[in-house]
Amino acid sequence: MASPAGAINDKGHKSNNKSASAGGSNSKNLDDLFLHGIQDVYYVEKKLTKAIPKMIKAAEAPELVKALTKHLAETQEHVAKVEKVFSILQKTARAKKCAAMDGILDEADEILEEFGGTQSGDAAIIFSGQAVEHYEITRYGSLRAFAEVLGMTDAAKLLQGILDQEKAADQALSDLADERIDYAASEAAGDNEDPNR
Repeated sequence: MASPAGAINDKGHKSNNKSASAGGSNSKNLDDLFLHGIQDVYYVEKKLTKAIPKMIKAAEAPELVKALTKHLAETQEHVAKVEKVFSILQKTARAKKCAAMDGILDEADEILEEFGGTQSGDAAIIFSGQAVEHYEITRYGSLRAFAEVLGMTDAAKLLQGILDQEKAADQALSDLADERIDYAASEAAGDNEDPNR
């Protein structure tokens, strides 16, 4: 029986990875989970093409603006790469609402509203941005592994490429925080301390 997802592996055969549900009458397999995950990250990437510009607009440090601008361009490329994975699956590109990312971005909006424009504004942007990156890293890592198990080498390569860029973006934010942003915010906080306290 062909899998519901109908994934085509590199040998041109449909994957037939089966796993029975608790009831045994309806099966969900790794193909289905892979498709679910691809729909999830598609939603995430499209959502981020709208969220990152807000962070760029709020950022003050030129280095942070540059890093976010670079990653926005990468994110737009990720949308196209995920669409290529849908093509490999012979599925229409369709996003599946991701409650986890909605929560992360809602929190980011709240933090930006509270700290944007303050001396800790850039640190707050990095704080939120890395929460996004870490979610993406876990998802793309799993999806890359699923693609390899399912014999979809081309999809695995696309997903590995995205994963590498997500890790690099996270590292860039860490480096900015360690080298400049957190230190600047700390210095500003020291300047604002009451000397009589």
